[in-house]
Amino acid sequence: MLGDSLKICIVYPPFWHVDNQPGIEAVQSNYGVFPNLSLAYVAGSLLHAGHSVRFIDANALNLSKEEVLARVKRYAPDLIAMTVTTYMIHQNLSWIRYLKQNLDIPVIVGGQHLSLYPYETFTHKEIDYGIVGEAEETIVDFLDALEKGEDLSKVDSIIFRDKDGKVIKTGNGRMVKDLDNVPYPARELLPNDRYFEFITQRKNFSLFMTSRGCPYLCIYCEQGKTRFRGRTAKNVADEIEEIYHDHKIRELDIFDPMFTTQKQRVMDICKELEGRKLDVEFAIRSRVDTVNKEMLEALKRAGCSRIYYGIETGSQKIMDTLKKGVKTEQVKKAIVETDAAGIKALGYFMIGHPGENASTVKETINLALRLPLHYAQFSKVTPLPGTELYDVLMLPELEGKDYWREYVLDASNSRVIGRPQCDMSEKEIQKWVKTAYMKFYFRPKYIAKAVGRLRSLEEFKRSAHAAADIFKFKPSSEAVGE
Repeated sequence: MLGDSLKICIVYPPFWHVDNQPGIEAVQSNYGVFPNLSLAYVAGSLLHAGHSVRFIDANALNLSKEEVLARVKRYAPDLIAMTVTTYMIHQNLSWIRYLKQNLDIPVIVGGQHLSLYPYETFTHKEIDYGIVGEAEETIVDFLDALEKGEDLSKVDSIIFRDKDGKVIKTGNGRMVKDLDNVPYPARELLPNDRYFEFITQRKNFSLFMTSRGCPYLCIYCEQGKTRFRGRTAKNVADEIEEIYHDHKIRELDIFDPMFTTQKQRVMDICKELEGRKLDVEFAIRSRVDTVNKEMLEALKRAGCSRIYYGIETGSQKIMDTLKKGVKTEQVKKAIVETDAAGIKALGYFMIGHPGENASTVKETINLALRLPLHYAQFSKVTPLPGTELYDVLMLPELEGKDYWREYVLDASNSRVIGRPQCDMSEKEIQKWVKTAYMKFYFRPKYIAKAVGRLRSLEEFKRSAHAAADIFKFKPSSEAVGE
C-alpha cells in the first residue's frame, strides 16, 4: 500500500451510434445499459492499493457534460481516468477535451485501442498519459512512480510525453498472469440498479468475467489467437457470492470471450455454484463445438439461463472462410441440446462476409428460423483493427491503407469502411439485417411464445420499444455515400 493516497476520478461518458459499428442503430439504442467492467477492475485495483476513487458512470446515470464536470469539481481529483475505443475515439476525445478545458487535471486513458494506435492517439494533446495492455497492475505502478516523482520511463507499458514533448512508450502491454490475484471490480462505486440488458429479467444486473483470452482463429474477432487464462472455480464463486449479498446482484452476463474453452474448469465452476445455492441467473458465451449434454445440464443446475453462440452464417462455405472450424450440423446439434437442457439460446449472426451474396444471406436467415433459438442478433460485418479480416482489407488490391489509423488521427477521415471480397453495399447489408430481424422476431408463433415469457411490465415496454424501432428503421443512403 502506498503512503499517501491519490484521488482518482474515473469517468465513463455516454455514447451514441457512429459509422462502422456492427449493430444497426435501431438495435444498438435498445441493447441495454452496461457497467464498464474494465474500468471497474481498474477502480478495484486502485482501491486495493490505497487510493481514493470516485466512479462517475454518466452513461448509466444519463448525465450531461456539465453535470459530470460539476461532480468532478466537487471531488477535486489528482487524476481523471477514462477508456478509449477505436471506433468511438472522437466521442471519447470530445469528453476529455471538455473536461480539460474546464479543469487543470491530467487525464490518463486505457483500453485495447492503445495497443493498436498508441502514437496516433497521442497526437491529441488533451491526453496526458496512457496504459498499454491490461491496466490493473500497470496503473498502480504508474501512480506509485508519479506520486514519488520517479522516472516514468522506468514503468513498463505506459505512454506519456517527456518534458520536451516527445512521446515515450515504454512497452507493448503487460498481461496479468494470475487472474485470481486481481482485486474484484469495485461494484460498490457503481449504480448497479441502473444496469440491464435487453433480455434480462431480474435486478440487480451486472457483467462478470471469469477468464481472458481466446485461442480460436476466427478472422473477424480481435480477441482470437490470444492466450486463455481462467480464474479458479473457487475464486469465481467467491466473487459471485460476495456481490449476491453485498450488491443484491441477481442476474449476470458472464462476458468472457469464450467461457467454455476448458471443460473441466466449467464443470468445477458449476459444482461450486450449485453447492452454494445462490439465487443468481447467468448467461455465457460459447462456441457450438465446446459444449455437450453433460456440460449443458451442469450449467443449468448452476443457474445458467442463456447461452450466446457465435454462429455468424448459415453458409458452410463462408463458415470455412471465417476459420470458425465448425460445421452447420454441429450448430444444429448444440442448439437443440441447449434447448433440451432448459437453457435459452441466442444466436449471433453477421451479414457482409467475404463471399456474401443474397443467396448466402438467405441461408443464414433460414438457419436462424429453423433452429430452436429464443433470441437472435444480426449485425453488419465490420473489419476491426487487429483482426485478420482487417489485414486483408488493407492489402494493396483492396483498401491499400489503414483506414482506422487515418480516422484516429482526424475525424474528418470518417467514412463507411469497405468489406473484403464482398460486393454488397452498406445499404444492401442494412436492408438484409432489418429483413433478418423482421423474419425472426415478427413470426406469429414467436410473438406468442415471447409474450408468454415476459416477467414484468418493464420487460414488455423494452420489447415493444425495440420492435417499433426495428420496424421503423430505414437504411440510410446518406450514411453510405450512395
